[in-house]
Amino acid sequence: MSADIAALPGPLAEEYTARWSDLTGRWAEQPGTTLGTLGPDGTSSQLAARFLARQHGLSVELFDTFDEVLAQLVGRKVDFALVPSAYQGLTRFHWHRDLRLRAFFPQATPEYGIAAPAAAAAEAGTGDGSASNGPVTVAAMWEVRRIYAEVVPAALRDREVRWVDAASTQHAAEIVAAGGAELAVTNAPGVRLHGLRWVATRPGAEILWTLFGHAEAAELPIPA
Repeated sequence: MSADIAALPGPLAEEYTARWSDLTGRWAEQPGTTLGTLGPDGTSSQLAARFLARQHGLSVELFDTFDEVLAQLVGRKVDFALVPSAYQGLTRFHWHRDLRLRAFFPQATPEYGIAAPAAAAAEAGTGDGSASNGPVTVAAMWEVRRIYAEVVPAALRDREVRWVDAASTQHAAEIVAAGGAELAVTNAPGVRLHGLRWVATRPGAEILWTLFGHAEAAELPIPA
C-alpha cells in the first residue's frame, strides 16, 4: 500500500501536464476561444480568467451566476468554463453528461475579509454605536460565509448575523455600498471598487481552478 501511495504523484503530475498540453494546444490553434466565468470585474474568478486570457489569447465572458455559466457552456455560447473548486455547485459541471473536465490549476485568490462603508468601518471594529447589541446584516456568497466567523472582531462576535445573499464577492460589496447590508464578506477588489473599508482581513487562499469544455463525440456515453 505504501509503495502505491509513494508512486501516486508521478501519474498525477503526468495527467496534469498532459491535460494542460492538450488544452493550450487547442487554444493556440483557435485564437479568441471564449472562456466563461463569474463576474463582474473584480471577482476572484474574473481575475483568474484574465490571467489565462493574457497568457493564451482567450476572450472572457462574465455572467452573474455559475448557473448562467453552465447554461452558456452547455448551449455552446462559450467554449470553456472556469469554475473554482470552492464553488458549492461544482458537481453539476462534473456530472453533466455533455461536459468534461479539461484541466485544472492552483492559484491564490486576492485578500478576503469583512468590509463596511468607510464612515462605519471604525464603529464596526470597536463596537461603538447605539445598535451595537442588535443583529448585524452581512452580505456574502454562501461559499465564503465561514470567513466571517474566522476573522470577525471581538466587538461583533456576539451579535446575531442576518445574512443577505450575494451572487459574488463584488455583488456583496455593491449591496453594502447601496445600503442593503451593514457588512460584506468580499475581496480586496470589491473594497476598492465600491469605496469600502476593511473591518477585518485574512490572506487569500490557494484553491484549484477547474476548466470544463464540451465532451468530444467519442467520449459521449452510448445510450443503452
